[in-house]
Amino acid sequence: MGKQVLKLEDFLNKFAENEEKKVKITHIDVPNYGLIEFVRPREGVILDFLNEISRGVEVTQDKSSSVDENNIKQVKESTKADLKILLEAAQKFVYLCCPMLQAKEVRDKFKSITPYEIPTAVFGYNQTQDLANELSDIFDGTATRKKVEEEIKN
Repeated sequence: MGKQVLKLEDFLNKFAENEEKKVKITHIDVPNYGLIEFVRPREGVILDFLNEISRGVEVTQDKSSSVDENNIKQVKESTKADLKILLEAAQKFVYLCCPMLQAKEVRDKFKSITPYEIPTAVFGYNQTQDLANELSDIFDGTATRKKVEEEIKN
């Protein structure tokens, strides 16, 4: 028995159902600040962040390889990260996800820097990077998948 062709109404219902499953707003307990609200950005913003992260990390394989005692080929890889690209991507992503950082009152306190630099000025380099990674996991569903997998294991 073959699958039925999806009708427009069913397609729209599925789309609405999938949209409902997406995390729209999250609250993260930020050290030294407390619970801060973050809002899911447009899909293009998430894609831009992921693209910049991949652009900021270069993985290369060593041309020489060896075979270990189990006759398994060992290939050496090295990773080189452009921290400036990674940080700029994180700053922009955190800024665009946090309405509080975009508030006029906050921007007025940081007139000497660009809006995208505000997260680092407020949270510091490491915390900004951590927040960006956590938000990416939450908004692209990675955190949900991990939670479901953990529930299944238990």
